[in-house]
Amino acid sequence: MRYLVAFDLDGTLLPINSSWELVHRLLGTVDVVRKYRRMYERGEISYREWAELDVSTWRGKDFSIVLREIENIDLMDNAKEAISMLKEEEFLVGIISSGLDILAGKVCKELDMDFCYSARLEMDGNEVIGIKEELPPEKKGKILADVAANFGVKIKNVGYVGDGDSDLSVFKMNIGIKIAYRPRSQEIRKLADFVVNDLIEAARILVGWKGSR
Repeated sequence: MRYLVAFDLDGTLLPINSSWELVHRLLGTVDVVRKYRRMYERGEISYREWAELDVSTWRGKDFSIVLREIENIDLMDNAKEAISMLKEEEFLVGIISSGLDILAGKVCKELDMDFCYSARLEMDGNEVIGIKEELPPEKKGKILADVAANFGVKIKNVGYVGDGDSDLSVFKMNIGIKIAYRPRSQEIRKLADFVVNDLIEAARILVGWKGSR
């Protein structure tokens, strides 16, 4: 019987709140994009339109600053040990994030993940051209279900670890186990089967859950 667990990225496997926010901070575009976020939150534009407008502020800027900086971002405490523990127990492990592939790809490679889904930028060398594919938070649940189906894993044998409102579409699903890691969202906290402050603790819960089935 196969088991699968997906992790959020920002705030879960990485000690940053948002990879989008990180890029804006490094490129000095934080103030410029606030109006786009407000437009999206008011329902005036779609998530795709928001993502395209957001990324458009990075065009023409030297993105090498960002690429250099992300190389210096460490994983969340105990992330490597937690993933290793799960892999030793033969879990399929990966990332489903609305964050950016420039960080998700780095983490997936470092942790030897089995799957990796995130928003994908279109790059030309060190220049951002646009966004190839966005990953709206409300689609995380469907992606998780599709990933499980592709691996032949029953939804009752699927776990998820996340921390914020962007994970709500997953936490509202009837999957095997939902773990809130240092939750920034009260709703996530309420929907979670477990709330933890350490990724090792999350891994131990997942291993115990698998063993009890």
